[in-house]
Amino acid sequence: MSTTSGGRPLTSMQDRLNYLFETVRPVGKPRYSVREVAEAIKRDQSFEISAAYINYICTGERENPGVQQVRALARFFGVPAAFLLGDGDPGAVARELEQLRAVVQFKEKLQAADDAMNDPGVRVIALKARGLSPSHLKLVSTMLDQVREIEGLP
Repeated sequence: MSTTSGGRPLTSMQDRLNYLFETVRPVGKPRYSVREVAEAIKRDQSFEISAAYINYICTGERENPGVQQVRALARFFGVPAAFLLGDGDPGAVARELEQLRAVVQFKEKLQAADDAMNDPGVRVIALKARGLSPSHLKLVSTMLDQVREIEGLP
């Protein structure tokens, strides 16, 4: 039985498809919606699959989808169709997807840092912080954390 790196079993197509929805996601968003996936498959693969049909697979109401549907979903998520079918080594695909997720998260952090440094106000604060002692940098960081909390920012 294959599992994710977190130990979650991937015993059914429903498990594997839901795992893909959780793991493969657009940059800056928590996950794709079934509607987004259906629209992208239609646009990019010229294959019609409804959001409802995808949802049926995700909920387990549809346990044996057609070969074309499986291939289209696999293509969209960038995995071999064998992963969705439970053939081959789904654990290896899951490990690759976990690595990909880590890379995407790292890129998002880099993009956020780049965006921040393009903000003139942030640049001024960074320049003023330059040269401060580690203890005073920690104080400034703590103050900024408190201000972010007050403004409802993460």
